[in-house]
Amino acid sequence: MQPALTRCLRPDVAVRPFDAVEGDDRFVVAVDNRHFLVTAAAAAVLDASRQPGTAASIAQRASARLGVTLSAQQVAEFLSQHAPSILFARDTQPQAPRGPLRVRHLLASGERLAPVLARLAWLFQARVAVALAMAFVLVDVLVAWSAASGTASANAVGWTDLALALALTAAGVFVHELGHLAACVRHGASHGGVGVGLYWCFPTFYSEVHGAWLLGRWQRAAVDAGGVYLQGGFVLLLGLVFLATRSPAVLGAIAWSHLLMLHTLNPVLKFDGYWLLTDLTGTPNLHRNITRTARGVLRAVSPAVRGALPAARDLVVFGVFMAVALVYFAYLLRVLGDGIASALVSVVTAFAAPEFTVVAALELAGRVIVVALLLAMALGIAVLVARSVNSVSEESTHAD
Repeated sequence: MQPALTRCLRPDVAVRPFDAVEGDDRFVVAVDNRHFLVTAAAAAVLDASRQPGTAASIAQRASARLGVTLSAQQVAEFLSQHAPSILFARDTQPQAPRGPLRVRHLLASGERLAPVLARLAWLFQARVAVALAMAFVLVDVLVAWSAASGTASANAVGWTDLALALALTAAGVFVHELGHLAACVRHGASHGGVGVGLYWCFPTFYSEVHGAWLLGRWQRAAVDAGGVYLQGGFVLLLGLVFLATRSPAVLGAIAWSHLLMLHTLNPVLKFDGYWLLTDLTGTPNLHRNITRTARGVLRAVSPAVRGALPAARDLVVFGVFMAVALVYFAYLLRVLGDGIASALVSVVTAFAAPEFTVVAALELAGRVIVVALLLAMALGIAVLVARSVNSVSEESTHAD
């Protein structure tokens, strides 16, 4: 009886080392804009299955590459039960990748955007980036000083100004997505286009940067930061326009753009800040690592357990994550407080005669809402900590 032949790996499947941190020997497997992180043994088996053969012959080729003996049974089990079928047969009706982006519509393909992206890619040179960052900080300070000193337009903000501010802010978000794609072009990664979709329940732009997975760690970080970087350049232009015109609409767009840029840099949600911190620290599954480190710290300080502290590197990543998260939430709640108070005041002044007592009451209401949000956040953190403590206590009970 002839031994059964295994399936051949598709020729367009890429298997590359995943550049994370020293000592991480995992590989990334890419096909049809989907990516899988696998062990060195799995990568060796997949590469060995590019040629037709039996489980025994594939095990022999993979073992020679690894320097570790793999059995035919191990190879057959991996290929039949664990390796994704998409790696071996092309899907005639490819489905959109699953994730929080539920509904999506492509606005412009990568081919259509190619001429624009080729012109933007030169901005991702080190000297240009430093100069642009310095100019951004300088103009930002001048805009803030002008707005705070009252030299901006004293005219009331009307619906036209509001609509223009929203349009400019949306344009900045589109530029943000172009920044991710331009960074891909700069570093030679494949990419798609720009579209709109729903991230959970929030409307958002998105960019297809699937090729970034095959880049090195620092190049992936450049792609992660490319959106905020190019959006910062757009805000720089808005700042110059504001200094020349003192337009309240442009000032509103600058303020909203700052909030959005800081929002996308937070590592709590899986936005740019999450992936940037993941790649800079070489910590895949960042949230899982943060949770594991937090539990390790609780175990170390728990009198019932007295476990060892997590590794120094994990503690540093945990500290950076918590510091950025706290700064982000403090800024967000401050902006929410001022924004809610201003919005309530604007509604009343638009439909009723402004009274000092009414305005004061609405400002107070806005700040009460912020305090309530702070208390809710504190309560949520307390619940998470309590659950972690309970899990640590349960572990110590089982260990006894």
